[in-house]
Amino acid sequence: MFCNSLLNQQSMGLGGGFFMTVYIREEQKAYTVNAREMAPAAATRDMFHGNHAKSFKGPLSVGVPGELRGMWAAHKRWGKLPWDSLVAPTLQLCKDGYQMSKAMHDNVEMVPYIKTDINLAKMYYNSAKGRFHRAGTVIKPTEALCSTFQKIAEKGGDELYNGTLAEMFIEDLSRVGSIITADDLKNYKAKIVTPIAVPLRNGDTLYTPPPPSSGVILVNILNILSGYNFNASSINSTEDMILTYHRILEAFKYAFGTRTKLGDIDYLDLKEMISNVTSPEYGTETRLKINDTMTSNSTKTYGAMEYNPPDAGTAHISIMADNGDAVSVTSSINYYYGAGFSTLNTGIVMNNVMDDFSSPGLKNAFGLEPSPANMIEPGKRPLSSMCPSIIVDKNGDVKMVIGASGGTKITTATALAVIRKLWFDQTIKEAVDEARIHHQIFPMEVQYEFGIIQDVVDGLRAKGHGMVRYRGRGSVVCALYRNSTAIYANADFRKGGDVAGLD
Repeated sequence: MFCNSLLNQQSMGLGGGFFMTVYIREEQKAYTVNAREMAPAAATRDMFHGNHAKSFKGPLSVGVPGELRGMWAAHKRWGKLPWDSLVAPTLQLCKDGYQMSKAMHDNVEMVPYIKTDINLAKMYYNSAKGRFHRAGTVIKPTEALCSTFQKIAEKGGDELYNGTLAEMFIEDLSRVGSIITADDLKNYKAKIVTPIAVPLRNGDTLYTPPPPSSGVILVNILNILSGYNFNASSINSTEDMILTYHRILEAFKYAFGTRTKLGDIDYLDLKEMISNVTSPEYGTETRLKINDTMTSNSTKTYGAMEYNPPDAGTAHISIMADNGDAVSVTSSINYYYGAGFSTLNTGIVMNNVMDDFSSPGLKNAFGLEPSPANMIEPGKRPLSSMCPSIIVDKNGDVKMVIGASGGTKITTATALAVIRKLWFDQTIKEAVDEARIHHQIFPMEVQYEFGIIQDVVDGLRAKGHGMVRYRGRGSVVCALYRNSTAIYANADFRKGGDVAGLD
């Protein structure tokens, strides 16, 4: 994760936060580390009323980061290697530099304003040529950021929260107008909690984080679809595929209707809702509402009376260990390069997670009011689409480790990969790489990738779905699958990740 915070600095890093699902084989028990950013103590419900742009970019858009304290908590609980050895490869990257990836280049082009940031301009901008560096250029992190990593290696993960580094960090944030205080940093806690555990078919169990992650949305989708008993023949013919995709899309829509009621579980009583959407009875009840011949274009049909804003960004890592343990972790600073600036003397790219909260008075394009469940409160953590998950078989052995990046498309892409692998019996490469469909209610249209055959597009359109092909990257899935013979891995081609095995 330290290395990834450099190689994918546009998406994650010390200025952000994460959700992590951990499975310990010896205990046959799973855990969630909630290191999601939180609203500062000085934050108020209406702080962006009338000026929503400030929630997206600049110092007020920054939430209290949880990344490092989350990694520190995980290391103290389960770590085996010395802490400084975990940071050492990142310090080597600081020394040697690394090649700018195409994904990183594409992203800097989308946020040209970062060239006004001293640290980011040094890394990414060629002032002599008046443009950002090209993909393949060897770039080096700034001295400020490398010095921060060195201090973290020497003094531990609390250094950014209550050490001398914290003092520098707060000075940097105060200088630009952030409302984050030293007390906000000291009081931040990464929480190790019990994940949602849901039985799937054949004795499998899915573990995924509770809200404010979107693990409950992933569970909701799979629960609704489970009763259809999908198998390889469900996508045999064009007609089969049209019906199957229609049912999947309807499940997406009902699940995203549920999403409008979610928020930080520490601020809301969501026990009944989680119990409902994870129960077989709810799955059956919702399935009976799905009309195989047509869809509805009313958000109310799917239970969406308010809306939550979409999120973006993120990076994901999936790991299986030789002792049977597993980790699935998704990290984010929200939008590309977060709040659009780095801290001057500590070099940290800051999140813009405050934009993930709902704000009063800001209706969406469909005239719906923002969800009260996700309004800003001091110390609250905003709703996220992240859902790093682990699937375990009836013997307690890890079968699948999966997660994704890509904002609101995370949950649907993860669900599709699980469905294709476990139910359609595709290879892990097919399950991850195959063209995807997506629906999130807002907007009321199906977004589909190149590769969905035209007859299927036409068939879905005939059932009333608005069909729009998206040309962007979409979600990027990282998945591992284990059976009795081997471990199979696939890093999504959509972003250029990689897989690796260690003896």
